[in-house]
Amino acid sequence: MSTASAAPTTFPSPRHQPANHTRRAYEMVRSLIRSGMLVSDDQLVEDELIKMFGLSRANIRQALVQLADEGLVIRQRRLGTRVSHPCYQIPLDDILPKDAPPGFMVRTLDDRLVRSMPSIRMALGVSTDMVGMIEHVFEHTTLDGSEPVGLRTAYYRPEHKQPVSWATCPSLAVGFERAFGKALGLVETIVDAVASDEATARILRIAPGSTVLMREQKLYDVDGDVQEYTFSHYRADIVSFPITHVHTPAPSTSPIRTATTAV
Repeated sequence: MSTASAAPTTFPSPRHQPANHTRRAYEMVRSLIRSGMLVSDDQLVEDELIKMFGLSRANIRQALVQLADEGLVIRQRRLGTRVSHPCYQIPLDDILPKDAPPGFMVRTLDDRLVRSMPSIRMALGVSTDMVGMIEHVFEHTTLDGSEPVGLRTAYYRPEHKQPVSWATCPSLAVGFERAFGKALGLVETIVDAVASDEATARILRIAPGSTVLMREQKLYDVDGDVQEYTFSHYRADIVSFPITHVHTPAPSTSPIRTATTAV
């Protein structure tokens, strides 16, 4: 009795697979918006994008539909496509965006003592039963209203008093020194992409379950003491965290050859 063996499944080599041109168009247009080369109400003309990127009209349209689904652009029949709102590039170790627009503000939502938890006590290096907790919302305010950008909750040592309000959003270094009386030193950061809960989504005006960028940070003063332990939730559709890092060449590990002289 003979049995027929199934033909092995083959997959095309990666070098022979067609490039994802829609993704390329999406990346390029989003980069233009994020960098500020395209700002609110700027028109996105399909013919110009086709010439600029060398891609098909179908690829460009699919990319614009994806950006519209994310809320970065608005597409209207006969009126075309335009940028709906700016993106914010917030350095990884700051709270103030690069090239922050006029009207970028920070507003205090809550400031009180709360019962501490083991993880908070460990992060702050304290043994107290109570710690301070302050919650801020970052928003861009214009004549048309305000647009929330991020929500930040910070835990701090209970002996400190936080500023009641800010005239404008300060840099993290300025805000830290005003709150704690010492210059900001080391900042340890972890970023996760998470789904927003209902309360956070309501403040950020996004749908519950929408992706947000959660940034966990420990802020040290120049003496090496942790003064703040924070969790921030930023809208993933309009916020990015640029970082610049200079790599130092590693020392050579090749064996050193020495010359020997015969005697």
